[in-house]
Amino acid sequence: MFANLLVSQAVVGAFVGLLVAVAITDVRSLTISNRYCAAIALLYPVYVATAPYGVDWIDGAIVGAVALTIGFLLFAMRLAGGGDVKLFAAGSLWAGSHWLAEYVFATALVGGVFAVAMLIHRRIASKRTTPDVGIATRAAASANVLLNGLLLAGSGASAGTTDSNTKPEALQPVGDLPYGAAISFGGIVVAAMLLMRG
Repeated sequence: MFANLLVSQAVVGAFVGLLVAVAITDVRSLTISNRYCAAIALLYPVYVATAPYGVDWIDGAIVGAVALTIGFLLFAMRLAGGGDVKLFAAGSLWAGSHWLAEYVFATALVGGVFAVAMLIHRRIASKRTTPDVGIATRAAASANVLLNGLLLAGSGASAGTTDSNTKPEALQPVGDLPYGAAISFGGIVVAAMLLMRG
């Protein structure tokens, strides 16, 4: 029993380590390797087998499958990145229905904090680099950007297809928010609850 507890805690520790690695790489490059997502998903059965208490793995599998399905739809609509979807689904295995609300809440809370921090950073950075211009100049610049976008759309081109070395749209990050780091934080909250339980 005690040996199982130690192994189970080591497995949860490995889960946390993978989440930290994902957060670091996502902040640096806005990408999440499939290896991390696969490792998190494959580590879950090891946790189920070593947990000192019964784990409802069917519940976890159902929640993970539903999260992957919803995530796939969001990815198809370009509302979420593929790595974020896979990471969230892998973390959903561990959360199951018992801690899904906490997982979603922690992820959304940290994602919101990241978004606000990035907006503040951009606002401060733009004030340092751009001279103070009047409202007429801003309106003219906005109209120029709008017209340029309409002309590109009308010609069948887009800003992302002018360079032959650019990635296809499906492989480009959806945004510049490292949401994998927020998902990782949600997973760490789940790991903390798993450790407190056993």
